Amino acid sequence: MLPSGPGKNRFNKVLIFSGVIYAIMMVGLSSIWYAPQWISSFHFFNDLPEWKQMDKVAHFFWTFQVSAVASRLMHWAKPDDKLSARTGAIMGFLFVSGIEMADGFSIAYGASIFDIMANALGAIFFLGQRMLWKKILVWPKFSFHPTAFAPMRPEVLGNGLFEEIVKDYNGQTFWYSFHLPWIPLPRWLTVAVGIGADGMIYGRDHENAAVHFTPDRKYFISLDLDLSHIQSSSKFVKALCYIPNIIKVPAPAVEVSSQGVRFHPIYF
Repeated sequence: MLPSGPGKNRFNKVLIFSGVIYAIMMVGLSSIWYAPQWISSFHFFNDLPEWKQMDKVAHFFWTFQVSAVASRLMHWAKPDDKLSARTGAIMGFLFVSGIEMADGFSIAYGASIFDIMANALGAIFFLGQRMLWKKILVWPKFSFHPTAFAPMRPEVLGNGLFEEIVKDYNGQTFWYSFHLPWIPLPRWLTVAVGIGADGMIYGRDHENAAVHFTPDRKYFISLDLDLSHIQSSSKFVKALCYIPNIIKVPAPAVEVSSQGVRFHPIYF
């Protein structure tokens, strides 16, 4: 049920704010990602074999995060936990899936049914936790480090740090941070498992092999901080802690890949 009275004004503000953010996001992506490409008729494209599926992990991550933010905004408009969680998940799915429209008109890409499936899983992962536990116990997080691969194909992997954060899957790691109750750690100190890949200047393995690169998927285990456990009566402080809480803090990590096991004193 839609809110009425003061709640309706808040609800409308949330919708307007969401529309503005969505427009800014699409303009930004258009300038960074799609500007160099010709526009074609709408079409689909099978990109599942590309980038060691890191782009799918990214879609999952961003849909979860957008769902979480949208849910907080909707809860402000109408303090109903179930309604805000459901609405947030729907908004998260629609926001991130809107990118597929731009992909569908790009001659270099195409709309991907697998991206849409990853978006749906990200929204479900958020909504499922809120419905089961009424809070988030497993937080998807993100870290990035510059790599030597981006300068080899800057038009695809990014030219400059900001573009590389968005485009270079070699430097992206996606984490899942959670507290293990049977391990005697403070609530704010969590375990994080991560997934990444490198050795990719082209999307598909055979393209990389043709230029003597070997893509490799990597898995990590590390420690992380859960900033949501910072105690404060200030809503501003809590909101301020929420945004950096999607970033995995630099910490020692163990990496497992086809190359064996490697310890990183600090990994980000």
